[in-house]
Amino acid sequence: MSTPGKISINQGTFSSDTCTTENDLIANQAKYPAIRNMLERVNTRSISTLIVSGNISPYGINNTAKIPVVDATKGIGNNAYRFNVAGRIEKAAVILSQIGATQADGTFQLKMGDRHLVPGMTAIFNGQAFQARVMAQPTGNDAIGYTYTFKSPSGDLFVWATHAGAQSGTKTCFGAYSSYGEKSLKGYGRDKFPDTFINHMTIQRKTVSITGSAASDVLWYSYTNGEGATAKGWMYEKISQGQAQFTMEDERQKWFGVSSMKNSDGSLSTISKLGDDYETGLPIITGDGWEQQVAGGNVAYGSSSNGDWNLQDLTDLVMTLKLNSDQVTGQQWVGVTGTYGYQLVQSVGATLAGNQNQTYFQNVVQSGKAGGAELEAGYEFTALNIGGTKISFIQHPLFDDNLLFTEQDSDGNPLQSSAVFIMNVGTGTNKNIEILCKEANGINRNSVIGKFNGMTGASETATSEEDAMKWAILKENMLNVYNTQVCGILRKSA
Repeated sequence: MSTPGKISINQGTFSSDTCTTENDLIANQAKYPAIRNMLERVNTRSISTLIVSGNISPYGINNTAKIPVVDATKGIGNNAYRFNVAGRIEKAAVILSQIGATQADGTFQLKMGDRHLVPGMTAIFNGQAFQARVMAQPTGNDAIGYTYTFKSPSGDLFVWATHAGAQSGTKTCFGAYSSYGEKSLKGYGRDKFPDTFINHMTIQRKTVSITGSAASDVLWYSYTNGEGATAKGWMYEKISQGQAQFTMEDERQKWFGVSSMKNSDGSLSTISKLGDDYETGLPIITGDGWEQQVAGGNVAYGSSSNGDWNLQDLTDLVMTLKLNSDQVTGQQWVGVTGTYGYQLVQSVGATLAGNQNQTYFQNVVQSGKAGGAELEAGYEFTALNIGGTKISFIQHPLFDDNLLFTEQDSDGNPLQSSAVFIMNVGTGTNKNIEILCKEANGINRNSVIGKFNGMTGASETATSEEDAMKWAILKENMLNVYNTQVCGILRKSA
């Protein structure tokens, strides 16, 4: 493992003297590999990528160790892969009503209160079990609302009473991630503060347009490696925000994506449930995320009087997963949860310690100050040893997103926040969870970034007549869980 470096970020104003083309991070991606590798994972906590890369410490996710040599992806030439199963800058979209009935192929129309959703965006509805893709640009205006056409990737039918009406207060859905067909024309963006399994690549895109005063705001990134060498580069602040949004969209897809290539019984479909892209005529293919790959197997619910899961529930699930494992020792287990679930971990940890008659001591240095030495009370349990298996718990901000996960428990708390996703991630080269990207003939589609200058007056050659500079990003990859039998979900009973 190489010595990790550090990144410092400073806000500034564009200057032709300092913001030179040779220091442009977007235009010179190959020149600053250390910065490029760290941007997504450190700034926006892309936990799925960190877990796959093995960046797990006794205290959860380690945001610095091994970052310069992180390799979260491996390339394959196919669009599908068959394997043996052994601070917000976003907002939810407001739903006003349904227009007409849901069609037999999963197509339905909603009248929305805004134009926040964009073509290609997959929205998650109340209860998170139902997802649907925006199939085209909306029609309408602010006065009468906007008519959107959606289609479910799984073929399930939209039911107003279940997927919107059951939500208390304002009805909303949340644009979680994007999906496009091959040879897609462009991305879209809105300004905002069994024994064998086949998974498919998902093409995701985002485009950011920079005009007017936005072009004056830049961020300077300075990277110092373990040997003291420094590299420096800049990017537009609006591009940085767009990159953060795209990283979060990718994170949602990796955890909660739904395949468009499955029939209702889980078998492989010969055609995409989303059909063809209206702009290109090519099929729109999406792949399953972690939850969809695991949900059909080991799912348990809390048995406490209020529905919370407890030590016995966690122990029962862990023992079930261990029985399905082909290893006795040397396994690396991770539990990903939200704030409410992490609090349950603290309660379970205290119970486990009490059951084992463990005693904790804290050394206090007498300071001689008036009132005596200052003393902290309490502990934080970051890992639990259950039946010889150590589980490191990670608190993921995504699980607390009440715009994305609107379903609440009987106590009024967000239900997803208490869920814990437990997984055996594998060790060394024997990975149980892996991210694969599309790669062939010298082309790698894990992260494709382009900058296009228009008639902005910049010194760069204009590639279009539009008075704007555009930044676009595209990725085509998938997350695979090779042995779902050593992964499980523990939820609070609603």
